[in-house]
Amino acid sequence: MSEERSTPIGSTANPLGESHEARFLDDVKSLDPASREKGVIRLHLSRLAPENRDKQNLRNAETVFDDLTRTRSAWLYRLRNSDLMVVFERHENDSAERAVLKLLKLWERDPLMQKSKSDARKNRLSSWFDMASDYDKLLTFAMRQSATTEKSARKTLPELIAERELQRNNPERGTPLAPLELGRAEEALARVDLSSFTRRQPVCAFVEDGKPEVVFTEVFVSISDLRETLMPRTDLTFNPWLFQHFTQTLDRRVMAQIARREDRSLMRDGFSINVNVSTVLSEEFLAFDDDFAPSSQDVVLEIRIEDIFADPASFAFASDFVMERGYRICIDGLSLNTFPYADTNRLGVAYAKLAWTPDLAAFVGTTQGQELKQMIRDRKKGRTILARCDSDAAVKVGQQLGITLFQGRYIDGVSRGR
Repeated sequence: MSEERSTPIGSTANPLGESHEARFLDDVKSLDPASREKGVIRLHLSRLAPENRDKQNLRNAETVFDDLTRTRSAWLYRLRNSDLMVVFERHENDSAERAVLKLLKLWERDPLMQKSKSDARKNRLSSWFDMASDYDKLLTFAMRQSATTEKSARKTLPELIAERELQRNNPERGTPLAPLELGRAEEALARVDLSSFTRRQPVCAFVEDGKPEVVFTEVFVSISDLRETLMPRTDLTFNPWLFQHFTQTLDRRVMAQIARREDRSLMRDGFSINVNVSTVLSEEFLAFDDDFAPSSQDVVLEIRIEDIFADPASFAFASDFVMERGYRICIDGLSLNTFPYADTNRLGVAYAKLAWTPDLAAFVGTTQGQELKQMIRDRKKGRTILARCDSDAAVKVGQQLGITLFQGRYIDGVSRGR
């Protein structure tokens, strides 16, 4: 395990790097090496002079591809060393080259550019991969970069290719959701009754007598159960972008279900729902807000950290709007690596949800544990929720780290008096 992965607190690594590298590997495995429909670019931003690698410049490198990413013609992956990987549709080759030329212009005075030509493909800032001839090299690179186990890292290229084919055809996981099947999945979702797939899980605080007090209840749809009904032989989550598009449709259905006010306990006690940033900016959310704007209830919108970092400007606009309307925001999907970057004070949100992992127990009493505890204490504008608590030990560790809100199967049982 590398140092930057074992010491996440205070790390300067890109907060999304590890998850993006793992996702990039999965997506490279799913690509067809014989296809000429995709192209890949690596932007070597780590080669730039330090003064040209501040947050704003790194953000500029992403925004030049905005026109392509918005239309799902390109996808960005952030590496831990600040480099970017861009997968794009080959029919957008000219647009991809223009984006790289903008970056060459932006950093034309950087020492890296002094020996380079002003050519989109012949420079030291970018490396281009052709699927037909460079797939093996790309797969090897993706495997090396990915945050995988040491055992996986020792696999040979033939083993990786065999693994990719096995993964694509694994009957338990199912066939990866393809773009052509997305419409069918969304049509099926529009017809199905979600009530049987809807789950509720409370977020609780432990008061002085040790009894849990429900702060709000998360309302979510069980994807695994929904999959078994809609498309039992399809892996809905295999492609993250298609799955995100699918969840946008799911967001609309859940909002419509809640707006009917069928569950009076939710209306009385407060609840949270999972939404995408794009959902908050949609006409459907405006309709939901017209029918059901929060008043005395605590209504929380849970947004994943990847979605926030994918388009910070859109998130800033969306968060200002919903908080003005009385909603509260919870940053969801946090790990030890990403938690330092989810500053609730700076983002102005109410909650940050950190997933329980046994690694947290090892933090107690260490320097890293003290840093994490101080970080939790300093974020006074947003409370930390420790999610996925499956035992009393998880709660005790969280309390030692200064966490006061908990969620998970163990909390379910305790809150019901079991």
